[in-house]
Amino acid sequence: MQLLIQEYKESLRRIEKAKPTATEEDRIHLGSMASDLRYAIEWMQSGRRPGHRRGIERRAAYQNEQPLDPLLMQSFVAESSTSHTGISEYEKERIEDALSILTGREKEVYLLVRGEAYTRTEAARLLGICKGTINNIMKRCDEKIKIKKSTSLFCAPLAN
Repeated sequence: MQLLIQEYKESLRRIEKAKPTATEEDRIHLGSMASDLRYAIEWMQSGRRPGHRRGIERRAAYQNEQPLDPLLMQSFVAESSTSHTGISEYEKERIEDALSILTGREKEVYLLVRGEAYTRTEAARLLGICKGTINNIMKRCDEKIKIKKSTSLFCAPLAN
């Protein structure tokens, strides 16, 4: 990787050296090439996309966690529409207790996004509202469910 970075830096030096004697049109292209090389060099040196303050691996815990297990939520929604017994009664109770804190609209949005695995854009289109509204509702739902999980006896995990 270091050899590649050195080659890119050498190419950048050659471009910068050629700029003063180039025509106006060539200077535009050389400037674009130099910009691309700087971007690539920074990416290779830092190991992450330039300009981003935090990589995905450095996200805060609250940005990575989801209050309810997505697979469990999908099983819960599938369970309510069919008669299959994919999840236990205890798990159903926990989910119902966590969802009980949500308003009707919040529950509808939450079940679409987390239960039926619609994208937020698709959910917004289905409900006839903006994607930003879906994002705000989901943020509120996650906060409410997180609080409910920490205070409710039903939502507490089973002790082994």
